[in-house]
Amino acid sequence: MSGEKKDSKQQRGVLVEFDFAVMPGHEIMLQICKERLAEAGLKIDNIIMARYMFGRSFVSGLSALCRAQNVSSVELSELATTCNELFAQRAAERLNQIPEGFNDFIDALVKKGLKPVLFSKIDTELLRASFSTIAEEKLGISEDLTSSFCFTSWEGWRRFARKNNLHERLCVAVAGSGLSVKGALTSGLSVLVKTNPIADYQDISGCDKKIDKFSAEIVKDVVDMLHL
Repeated sequence: MSGEKKDSKQQRGVLVEFDFAVMPGHEIMLQICKERLAEAGLKIDNIIMARYMFGRSFVSGLSALCRAQNVSSVELSELATTCNELFAQRAAERLNQIPEGFNDFIDALVKKGLKPVLFSKIDTELLRASFSTIAEEKLGISEDLTSSFCFTSWEGWRRFARKNNLHERLCVAVAGSGLSVKGALTSGLSVLVKTNPIADYQDISGCDKKIDKFSAEIVKDVVDMLHL
């Protein structure tokens, strides 16, 4: 009984995979890889990226790609770091293109007493400035330093929850791909998924709901997932 009382007092949260569920991160990363990997003698397109990169760390994905294309003179860690840095810059340049309805979604979560947490490779100050009307204590912003290539593993979801004083089993994940869905489910989160064409082939079975766009009305589904 005491455990149930303690649990009821803990704040519920919504963890948002901002780069890939809100922003077109897969598209941005694919374009960067086409540019940078070509300089290293590697070929990549959306099919090659799906076959060798998704589901791995960035470095291990590059390693698999190098083996497949018989390229051996690549500094993998340096290339991955360069691509991630470019990704952060280009994603930040598109912050003025945050989808219509997402701000309404975040505002509605806050009004319900839920804590949204956005995690992204974009500079945290730049990202927070895009949501300056929301009090800092009511909106979590976390830098995504994980090594996974374009998805969030179960460890990533758990880390972002705990970093923001939330328990993952009291949170809903907003995921942008099937791989991120699997990671969230493994960590015990309920899952709302908004995929994109590049990752649309991935298995999203087990998610609680798939959406095509953000709106304040979706918060009703979040409330149901959290049994409030």
